[in-house]
Amino acid sequence: MFTVCALAVAGAISLRANPGAVPVREASGLNDAAIAAAASHADDLADQAYEILKTNCFECHGAAKRSGLDMRTHESLMAGGTNGKVIVPHEPAKSRLYLYASQSGNVKMPPPPNEKIDEDDLKILYDWILAGGSLEGVKAASAAAKSAEELKKSEERPIKPAEREYWAFKKVERFAVPVPTTAGWNTNPIDAFLASAMEAKGVKPSAPADRRTLIRRVYLDVLGLPPSPAQVDAFVADKSPQAWSKVVNEVLASPAYGERWARHWMDLVRYADSEGFEFDNDRAQMYRYRDYLVDSFNKDKPYDRFVREQLAGDEYAPVTDEAMIATGFLRLGPSGGGTRQDALDDLIAATTQTFVGLTVNCARCHNHKFDPIPQKDYYRIQSVFAPTMGVNHPLAPASEVAANQKEGQRIDALQRPLRENKTKIEAPYLQMIVDREIAKLPEYMQVAWKTPPDQRTPGQKLTVTQIERTVTTSDTTRKLVTEADIVALMPEDVKKQHQDVKVQIAALDKQRPRPLPTALAISERARTPQPTFFLHRGSPDSPGSEMTPGVLSVTSETEWTFEPPPADAKSSWRRRGLAEWLVSKDNPLTARVMMNRLWQHHFGEGIVRTPSNFGKMGERPLHPELLDWLALEFIDRGWSLKAMHKVMLESRAYQMASMDLPANIQIDPENRLFWRAPRVRLEAEIIRDNIMAVSGALDRTLGGPSIFPYIDPDLFEESSRRTWRGKPDDDPSTWRRSLYVFLKRSIRYPMFETFDQPNLVNPADRRNRTVIAPQALILMNNGMVLTQSKIFAERVKKEAGDDVTKQVDRAFQLALARQPDAFERKESIAFVRKAGLTDFCHALFNLNEFVYRY
Repeated sequence: MFTVCALAVAGAISLRANPGAVPVREASGLNDAAIAAAASHADDLADQAYEILKTNCFECHGAAKRSGLDMRTHESLMAGGTNGKVIVPHEPAKSRLYLYASQSGNVKMPPPPNEKIDEDDLKILYDWILAGGSLEGVKAASAAAKSAEELKKSEERPIKPAEREYWAFKKVERFAVPVPTTAGWNTNPIDAFLASAMEAKGVKPSAPADRRTLIRRVYLDVLGLPPSPAQVDAFVADKSPQAWSKVVNEVLASPAYGERWARHWMDLVRYADSEGFEFDNDRAQMYRYRDYLVDSFNKDKPYDRFVREQLAGDEYAPVTDEAMIATGFLRLGPSGGGTRQDALDDLIAATTQTFVGLTVNCARCHNHKFDPIPQKDYYRIQSVFAPTMGVNHPLAPASEVAANQKEGQRIDALQRPLRENKTKIEAPYLQMIVDREIAKLPEYMQVAWKTPPDQRTPGQKLTVTQIERTVTTSDTTRKLVTEADIVALMPEDVKKQHQDVKVQIAALDKQRPRPLPTALAISERARTPQPTFFLHRGSPDSPGSEMTPGVLSVTSETEWTFEPPPADAKSSWRRRGLAEWLVSKDNPLTARVMMNRLWQHHFGEGIVRTPSNFGKMGERPLHPELLDWLALEFIDRGWSLKAMHKVMLESRAYQMASMDLPANIQIDPENRLFWRAPRVRLEAEIIRDNIMAVSGALDRTLGGPSIFPYIDPDLFEESSRRTWRGKPDDDPSTWRRSLYVFLKRSIRYPMFETFDQPNLVNPADRRNRTVIAPQALILMNNGMVLTQSKIFAERVKKEAGDDVTKQVDRAFQLALARQPDAFERKESIAFVRKAGLTDFCHALFNLNEFVYRY
C-alpha cells in the first residue's frame, strides 16, 4: 500500500532520469504500435488495474487520502496528490505510480515490509498507463466518483437569510439612549436603559447602598481584596461629588486589579500548570502566561491587541518575548492523551467559546444541530490551527541562546563516549537480569523473545515490546530494573570502573550551562502548511474536500479574506487572519461577548445569562440595546477594559443596595431587570485571599513561579510524576494570593475544589455557587484557616491593645468593613472573654457576611 510517509519522501525527490532503474521493456523505447496495441484492450486493462490499485493502494490512497492522493476515481487519480501528479498518460517511465510500484528507484510502493506487487500485476499497470491510464470506463470508479460527488455536496450547508437575522449575528447597532422618568437615572446611559426597562414592567430601582457596603463591594469586585479600615473611613468622610469616582480610579489603578481579572480569564481558557491525563506532568513554565495576563490587565492593554497576541503573537512584527508568551493560550489544553483531532477540537472549543460565545465544537461530526454553523466552518477553522506546534521559546538574546547551545553540545560530545562506555559495562549484567526475568515468563512470551526479530509475528513483536518495557530501564513508567540492581551483580573491580565513569559524567554535568528561561509558546513548521480535509462524520478515515482557512460564514455574506504570508514568513499567517476577523468592527460577536462578561462580574449575571453560548440554546439578552451600546462604546474607546469598568461602576445601577423589595419580587423574582445589586458568594481563591488580607499576612508580591501550600498526602495518590511539594501552613512563602497556587489537574487544592473552582479541563464561563456542608467544615477545620485566625488575633491585639471592646470593634472593621451593632458587640465581648480572641477571629472568617459580597 502507498503510505503517507513514503509519498512525503517522494515529494522531496525530483523525477530524474535513472536509466539503470527503468525496466528493460521501457529502455528500448516506445512506438505507436505498442501504444496502439495497449489501447486496443484499454477497458480490460483499466478494470484489472483498478483491482490491483484497490488491493494494494486504496487503504492509504482511497478514503484516507494520504498525501492528498485518492486513487478511487478517474478525476482524483489524474489530479494527483499534494506532491504532484502520479500518472503521465502513455508514459509509464515518467509516471510515479509505476516507478514506485516497480520499486525501481529510491521510493518503494507498497513500502516495506509490505510485499512488492508481483510482476504480472506490474505488467498490467505498465500496459494500462501505456494505454492512457484512464479509469473512465471502470464501473467501480464511476460509482466511486458519483459517491464522492454526493459526499462533496453533503459538505455544503448554505446559510439562509433568516438565520442571519438572529440577534447575535446581526451587526452591532447603536440605539438611541432612552429618557426615563425615574429621577437621577438619566446621567449614565446604563442607568437610562435599565430604568426604561424597569418602568415598562412597573419595577422601581432599589435605594443606594450605604457607603461601607459600597466600598467593600467594589474592592471585592475589582481587586478581590477587602478595603482597609482607613480606606473605608476616608470614603465615608469624603462628601465631595467626586468621592465615588476617586474610589473607582483607585481600584482600577491597583496592581491587584490585574490579578483579580487574570483569574476570571484563566477560568475561560482552562488554565492549569500541568498537562492532565494519566501522568499529569507539570508545566513548570506555564506561569509566564499567567503573569502575562496580570500585566496586560494592569496596563489596560487594548482588547483587540490582547486577542491578536494570544492567537498569533508570533505572526505580528516585531515578535517579542511578550507576544510569544501570549501564544501560551494555545498550549493550555490538556495533553498527553487523546488524538491530534481531539486536541484541535479542544482548541476550537476554547477559542470560539471564549472570544465569540458559540459552541462551534458541536459541528465536529455534523452540522450544528441548533445554530447555523456548518460542519465545513468547523473544518475551515480547524485548518487555521492544524499547522501549529508547541515550542519552548527561550527568553534570552539570540547570542546568549547560541552560546548556551554551543556549550551544551560541547558537554554532550565529551560525555558521549563515557555514556557509551557505561552502557557497555552494564550490558552483560543487564542481560543476566533480563534472562532471569524472562525465564519466569509464560512459555509463549519466552518463545517470542527467542525468535529472531525478522521472523517474529506481529503478536510476537508486541510481546517483545512489552517484555522490553517491563524488564529494562528504557521505560520510566515502570522501572522494575534499576541501575542499582545491575551494579549489585558486578564484581568489585567492575563496580569501581563503573563508578569512575559515572564520576566523570557527573563532573561534566557540573560544567553544563544552566538552562535558559523559556516560555511555552506556539509556532509553525513552514510558510505553507500541510493540507487538511473535511472529515465526514468527524472520522479521520473519511476525509472529504481539502479545506482552506475560514471563519463563521453566518456572520457575513462575503468571504473573509486571509492575507497570504510574505515570502520570508515562518508560518502560514492563518491564525493572524482569524485574529483579524475576531477584532474586526464588522464581527458582531467579539465585543458583545466581552462586554457581557464584564457585566456579569459586576452585576452577578450577564445581560446574556449564558456567557459562552450566544446561540439558540443559550438565553437571549434581556437588554439587547444596552448590550449593543456597551459593545460599540467598548470599540470606540479603543477596546479599553478599564474605561468600560469605569462606565459600569459609576452607574447608579451598580451602587444600589442588594436588599429585596417585595413589590419587585412579585414582578421580577430573578432580578433580570437588575433592580437591585446581587448577593454573591465569593470565589474560592478570593475567600482564601481575604482571610490572609484580614489577618495581615498576605504577601502582595506580583508574579513569579507558582506556590505549593500544604495538602494532606492522604487526599491524593502520589506517583513518580504526580506529586505535590506542599509546604506547611505556617510557611510565609505560601501566604501569597491564590492566583499563584500551582494548579495541578489531578491534585486539586481542597479548599478551592470545595468552593467550586472549575475542573481545570473545560472552559468555565461562570462558576457554580453551591452551599454545601464541606464548605463550613473547611472554614472550621482547615489548617490554613486556623493558622491565619491566630495571626489575625495577633494583629487585632497589636492594633487594639488589651481592651476587649476595642478588639471586637477592630476585628469587625478589618473583616467586615463596619462596626458591630450593640447586640453584636455585647455577644462578641462575651465570646472573647470565654473562648479567646483567636476563636473569635476564627468565627468571623466563618460568617456569611465575610464570604459574601453584598
